[in-house]
Amino acid sequence: MKNILTFIVLVFTTVLSYSQDLYVADNSYLFSNGIHIFVNNDIRLETATSYLYLRGDAQLTQNNDIKNSDAGSLSLYQNQTTNVYEYNYFCSPVGLGSDGTVNINADFNGSNIYDPMDDTDTSNVNSSVYTYTTDFNGTATELSNYWIYTLRDAEGYHNWQQVFDTGNIEAGYGFTLKGSPNANNVLDFRGRPNNGTITVSCSFDGVDNQPSGTPNYAETLTGNPYPSAIDLKLFFVNSANNQAVLSPQLYFWEQKPKFSHYLQDYEGGYATYIPGDPADLSDNGTYTIAPFINYNNDGSDGSTTGGSTTDYSTNNSRRYAAVGQGFIIASNVNGGYAEFTNDMRLAFNEDSNPTGSGAVFAKNKDAKSTNTINYPISHNGVNYKSIFENPTIIPEIRIHTRLNNTYYKENVIAFRNTTPNNHTYNKFFDALNINSLNTDAYLISENEHLSIKSIIYDVNTTIPLGLKTDKNNTEFNITINKLNNTPNNLEVFLLDKESGIFTDIINNTFNITLDSGEYHNRFEITFTNKSLNTEDEATFTNLNIYQNNTTAELNLTNPSLLNIKRLTVFDISGKQVLNHNILKAEPEYSFSTKNISDGIYIVKIRLDNQQTLSKKIAIKHKK
Repeated sequence: MKNILTFIVLVFTTVLSYSQDLYVADNSYLFSNGIHIFVNNDIRLETATSYLYLRGDAQLTQNNDIKNSDAGSLSLYQNQTTNVYEYNYFCSPVGLGSDGTVNINADFNGSNIYDPMDDTDTSNVNSSVYTYTTDFNGTATELSNYWIYTLRDAEGYHNWQQVFDTGNIEAGYGFTLKGSPNANNVLDFRGRPNNGTITVSCSFDGVDNQPSGTPNYAETLTGNPYPSAIDLKLFFVNSANNQAVLSPQLYFWEQKPKFSHYLQDYEGGYATYIPGDPADLSDNGTYTIAPFINYNNDGSDGSTTGGSTTDYSTNNSRRYAAVGQGFIIASNVNGGYAEFTNDMRLAFNEDSNPTGSGAVFAKNKDAKSTNTINYPISHNGVNYKSIFENPTIIPEIRIHTRLNNTYYKENVIAFRNTTPNNHTYNKFFDALNINSLNTDAYLISENEHLSIKSIIYDVNTTIPLGLKTDKNNTEFNITINKLNNTPNNLEVFLLDKESGIFTDIINNTFNITLDSGEYHNRFEITFTNKSLNTEDEATFTNLNIYQNNTTAELNLTNPSLLNIKRLTVFDISGKQVLNHNILKAEPEYSFSTKNISDGIYIVKIRLDNQQTLSKKIAIKHKK
């Protein structure tokens, strides 16, 4: 902090004769290597030969909402992937400077991207403007302009707009760009630094563009628009406007390395971040990893695919976005204009390792990291040192559903003691499953499909689990991948209400094969395997179920003449092997099991009042 304050004093004493807080004259530059710069008001970079160089971990933050001016350039670095087939989602921290234009954030285009002469030399200030090829593949000296796209107020795949390197992109809007084969693939963003309030549209016009659009939502590619890190929790907490117009989660694209530009060969998906309790700044939020899928030609999801994805949940739940990081926002029904403001900004060293602690920019090369204690520095009044030293611990259950032995879909149950209601959808606490897949798994609350559900832990709480598939004979394998900070005695079960079977998914995997359809009322996540209440136990006291393997019969004795409506038998995978509707109460029933293979089965009895009883039996045929 001492270095930062000293640096600011030196800058201020240099520029007292100007109305700006920071002025760089013609043929002059200001250079910072690893020292964060704070400017209270605006910056004037007088001519095209006026430069502000940020190197190492140096970042720029500003206080007041006064836009910067003139033709000079800020210069700062960010990496991209080293694969010409993979997308990066960017948002530029700079725009096109021009002489005489004052106090505005300028548009950005491909001419703002430079190629450093030597990015490993932190004293280097020399870069050449990147040239572009119209070919699909970038080269060591050229980027491909074919893959520069934007997404604004979109309701489907065909809303992606190709802008090439010459199309202007307004401040705050994101863009896609594919990598180059350079081993040290560093981009030098040069231009007028963005500052102050920046607005981006995310508006739904009431008409869904299917098949690949998400019903009743619009989506916009945006990102961190500043030459500093931003706090994504404050993106919602500090803006009543964003709370009103946006669905309260952010989506990050991740892609598996593939050697193809064809859409149907892409393998990727969207990770999700929610801010958690808006009243608790020590609650970092919750993050779910991206499932990898591939795509049809119209942009809708096709078959699932294998591959792992990066888990940033232990890196502050991916709360902090590094310079240039792009992400998707979604409208809250009709939506409107979202905003970025200076009080969301902070100087925070990048640490993009999944187990690190810093601002994150996703990339497939070695992630930038720091081995020192890394506290954010900010003027926004938030005590980040306290947040990092005393975070609110959110216990998490990370459920992985594997579909047809191809990819995992992650759903998270978070134990938040401030959750308003365990049985409703709670904005900020829960994440909508807004990018639904053709074959999918999700938590359900108030008919909302969720990828994250927060609850106050109660052993009697149950959470419906929805499964869906568009193909017959789809295999689902469900287990807990990770427990974070949960009680040692925690039990978690998956209940198949059709069979009455509870599966301990901490120590085991629940396996089932389902035909095409949506299964919203059959499966539940529970914290106990006791299904009968006292009244149920009394009702079934005199009912006896047993397997007679000598006669190959399933027998029921019913001396109380309970009104049994149905008897169903399931194997341990949940597949129904026997089903009988019972029309009349009788003291005894017998059902042949000659055609059922040896094994363990669950018998389920349902009464006319919907009470149920389940019992395990073993069938073994006499030889």
